[in-house]
Amino acid sequence: MRIFTVALLAMVTSCLFAGESSCFFKEGDRVGFFGDSITEAKIYGSVTELVFRHFHPQAKVSFVNNGHGGLQLAGTTVGTVVAGDPNVVTMMIGMNDAIIGSWVRGMPVEPEIAAYKAKLVALIRELKALGKEVIILTPTLTDESVTSIFMTEGTRRLLAAMGRACVEVAQQESVPCIDVQSEFERYEESLPRFAVLRPDGVHPCARGQYQIARSLWTQLNLAGALQGGRAVASASPELDVELTLSSNIIPSDSNDVEFSLTTPTPTTATVTWSLGKFRGSESLALNGKTSWTIKLPANALPQSNGTSATMVVDVESHGARRLFIVDVFRKMVIHGKAGEATGAIADAQGEPLGTYLFRKDGRRLVFEASVKKKELFQSNEDNYPWGRGDALTLYLDLRKNSALAGLGFDGEVFQVWFKPQDKPFFSPGFLPYSGKHMANIATAYGERSADSYKVGLLLSGYVTLKEIFDVSDREFIGFDLSIISATALGRQTWTNLQQTDRPNHLFPGTFALVDLYGKLKGDAILTASVFP
Repeated sequence: MRIFTVALLAMVTSCLFAGESSCFFKEGDRVGFFGDSITEAKIYGSVTELVFRHFHPQAKVSFVNNGHGGLQLAGTTVGTVVAGDPNVVTMMIGMNDAIIGSWVRGMPVEPEIAAYKAKLVALIRELKALGKEVIILTPTLTDESVTSIFMTEGTRRLLAAMGRACVEVAQQESVPCIDVQSEFERYEESLPRFAVLRPDGVHPCARGQYQIARSLWTQLNLAGALQGGRAVASASPELDVELTLSSNIIPSDSNDVEFSLTTPTPTTATVTWSLGKFRGSESLALNGKTSWTIKLPANALPQSNGTSATMVVDVESHGARRLFIVDVFRKMVIHGKAGEATGAIADAQGEPLGTYLFRKDGRRLVFEASVKKKELFQSNEDNYPWGRGDALTLYLDLRKNSALAGLGFDGEVFQVWFKPQDKPFFSPGFLPYSGKHMANIATAYGERSADSYKVGLLLSGYVTLKEIFDVSDREFIGFDLSIISATALGRQTWTNLQQTDRPNHLFPGTFALVDLYGKLKGDAILTASVFP
């Protein structure tokens, strides 16, 4: 293994680019990502930048995020698109026109699409008049099978029509278009049963965001040379290789990440990786399933709980390549014994705020949380599950060890809300939010005392007519908890189990690890995941 400085890797990668077609981005570019809350999450744009810098660590190219939650194409001004003065603009918008606009299922689609196309044409012409390079991204679809607070009925049809409109407008206006929508759907169809890319029916989780980035890094040929013209097209065939972790649970003091590379036929490949300022490359003889370890410098992996790091691994052989994104998360360990674990949460001043408990009972799982609170502020009329009063949100990753802490929300990753109320009587206010069939297996309960309230779940029974809920073989559980305490309606303080540098509602890898049988050493652990 060789650790390269940035300057040395730049020379190595310039050799690798020989014969490559041109990257869409050029030296001196400022790239802007424009869109709604899906863009505002700053994930697919950040991963796109990460991949670009993997191949071009010395390039003077900058990036700006111009995503705005709730934004519709209708009403968008060119000034919003070009904030920060990008000269290259990607545009992915249409979701809010579908889910919060005036259109509902049963209304004709054609007038909506005509208005969408007209606005898109006008915006593109304004941008081109300003000298901007424009790339249209077709909007992702909704997942109408998911029950959520968003009005998604019939919107897949409308968004699919918007996608076709994007392609037509791009041809008409001679600008490139990347069909994010179709590639997103094909990727979801390849995933296992119950895997979802949009836990709330609208917003892609981390794995869905990474798929959007993959459409960009392949179609914009980010591995290509910075010289030459701009074009949107995949530059090289995808190498038939799979990268998997030897273990997704890694000791917190480790400096190594162990993988397996699997190929259907023997080949020699150049494997190049980058993690921040650290970079390396080596030649590997791949023959079936090959073990490979990245030996990192000391402290290269996350050093404090709630932090993460992202690595790019590029495998290239005979003109074909495949790119992988490897995330490593450091998190707290909650040690248990004999299938039971308990812990506490304190507020920002260190004062005890609540306690929690997990207990396995054969196939069943019990969760309880007790929160100190003398007066409850109830706001059941609010549109959002956290409301304007007291609430609590629970995340559970109940996947088996080999899938635990992965990027996706795979059916067994759940988010549930509690909105406790005192009037007309005490209720835990249980609201299943994401994850498959929680309502089939959950019995919610709770109680009230003078200075606290308790909420609980018993998870048991049949998930479907043929499948029984069973955690008897689970040793670890991914877990996060946020207590939302109100001092008055609309005045809330959020206290999380642990602070994280990535949003927990998109990245299950941020969750703490409940060690039900006390098998892990220390109070911290690393978990890792690979995309794709």
